[in-house]
Amino acid sequence: MTIVKKNNSLQEIAKYIKENDDYLIIGHIDPDGDAVGSIMAYKFLLDKLGKNSLLLLHSDLRQEYDLLFKYLNPNEYYIYKDIDKNKLAKFDKVIALDSANIERLGNYKPIIEDCFIVNIDHHYDNSRFGDLNYVNSDDAAVGKIIYDLVELLDIEITDDIGTAIALAVLADTGSLKYPNSDPASFRLIADLKEKNIDIVEINRFLQSYSSLEYLKLLSKGLANIKTAKAGKIAWLVLNKEEIDSIDIDDKEIKNFVNYPRDIKGVEVGISFIEKKKDFIDISFRSLNYVDVSEIAHKFGGGGHPRAAGTKREGNLEEVVERVIDEVKENV
Repeated sequence: MTIVKKNNSLQEIAKYIKENDDYLIIGHIDPDGDAVGSIMAYKFLLDKLGKNSLLLLHSDLRQEYDLLFKYLNPNEYYIYKDIDKNKLAKFDKVIALDSANIERLGNYKPIIEDCFIVNIDHHYDNSRFGDLNYVNSDDAAVGKIIYDLVELLDIEITDDIGTAIALAVLADTGSLKYPNSDPASFRLIADLKEKNIDIVEINRFLQSYSSLEYLKLLSKGLANIKTAKAGKIAWLVLNKEEIDSIDIDDKEIKNFVNYPRDIKGVEVGISFIEKKKDFIDISFRSLNYVDVSEIAHKFGGGGHPRAAGTKREGNLEEVVERVIDEVKENV
């Protein structure tokens, strides 16, 4: 029999944070803006409490997220190459953010499993893998949870923590355009704006293209868009040969799903990105009524009702056909 751990209160999380020290902070692999903004915001929160902490990064994000790294010193984060047990040995507590299960913590999992885990998330299917768990699927972003924690702990919102929280929330709500943009999200951004956080600059950062190469690859993807079910389903495909034809950093290859999703009349948008031969990253987005997390689960993935994803091995054309057939059954 599977025992489901209880959901702790935010007050219990705050109490534990104040009474302990020496934390590792980590988000999920292939991090999005909410994951990056949240781990940064939590780092700044702990700094303001006088706590020692270290950010665990799955890859080098310094250039991509320079907007946040300008607030950090190099000794405040650890970029994964190999597990340096000597460097990490003093830490026996982990703050895991925006990760539905422990597998999403990637190569750090062997280290994390031996620690006391505080699991904070907003995925409804979170496995509650922590020793303490706060999961609130009603919140649009984990950044919103950290905002609530900042208020609970009566911490001053300065440029560093305010920028990180705003980036997290704006990233997961599509700059307040996605269906999960609830009144609380608008109030949070308004509050940060009143505290002189540069919301315009953060939105510009999130919505700008990373490079000319990104636009060249995007043009190939846009040329490949197809539709079905009277235009209610749209999908974009990029195969390995197309990706290899552009000299682009692997970390830039993301967010292509937004383009088929944003076509007028589309309910479900999907992207199929073959970064490695016969290994496909699949992203799903829906507008109003299709729960794409249920579709992603059927293919070994997960996520939210309006935003989900998975990775599949196999022939690209065959994978696309199987996934589209399943989506058609739900639209």
